[in-house]
Amino acid sequence: MNINSHLLGDLLKSMGIISEAQLVEALQLQDGLVSDLQQSEPDINLTELITKSREKDSDVPMLGQVLLEKGFITKDLLAPVLAMQSRQMKELRLLSSEKLALVLQIGFIINSTVDLVDVLSLIMKYANIVTDAKASTLMLIDDKTQELVFSIPTGPNADELKDIRIPPGDGVAGWVAENQQHVLIKDAKKDARFYQKIDDITGVETQSLLCVPMRSKRKLIGVLEVINKTDEGEFTEDDALLLNLFSHQAAIAIENVILFNSIQKQNE
Repeated sequence: MNINSHLLGDLLKSMGIISEAQLVEALQLQDGLVSDLQQSEPDINLTELITKSREKDSDVPMLGQVLLEKGFITKDLLAPVLAMQSRQMKELRLLSSEKLALVLQIGFIINSTVDLVDVLSLIMKYANIVTDAKASTLMLIDDKTQELVFSIPTGPNADELKDIRIPPGDGVAGWVAENQQHVLIKDAKKDARFYQKIDDITGVETQSLLCVPMRSKRKLIGVLEVINKTDEGEFTEDDALLLNLFSHQAAIAIENVILFNSIQKQNE
């Protein structure tokens, strides 16, 4: 899934314009269309293809076209969301080249190994660097209990957090998982959603935090959270853009390992 489709789908869902089921159906249809195109015969009449393409709205990406054709959304509803996506993509292009280079580097790392813990640990390490965070945590959803499990924590006393479980809906992370949209908090102690028990476990005081959802192609699989800027400042929307990219990379890493393990089982 490309970043544009991922961003558009998340925006539409977070605004209540489409449902989770509709997004999943549209993404599956989009993936099927791409696969069919990749497997099709090369004797395509390009001039006819270009003529047909002009009949479609060139400003609407494939996912938008699929949603329109399925009747999940109208052009009037889609237009402002596309404008919002365009603004966010422009903001992304304005980010420093050094930080974007780290995002690309993670992409190479993901494709070079199937050691899930190593890959996810590196993703969290780089997430700290690009957001200037003192600590971070990748929490995965336990499919049986729907609890969030601290799977890859980093920072001071990180070992104390491994495998800690948060009940469904609890804390900022629980809210992000339920609502599937990122949250920026300037002062954690003033936010009623803050889960104080984590500070009690680590002995580290959470001041500010940023938490983003992590989706695979099929469903929400967890959240990423960074806490406390190294300069004692506040997390920004630029940080949120970058962390959402790292969240997407982490989901790809997990999907790659699941696929690899499935192939191994088939070959046994």
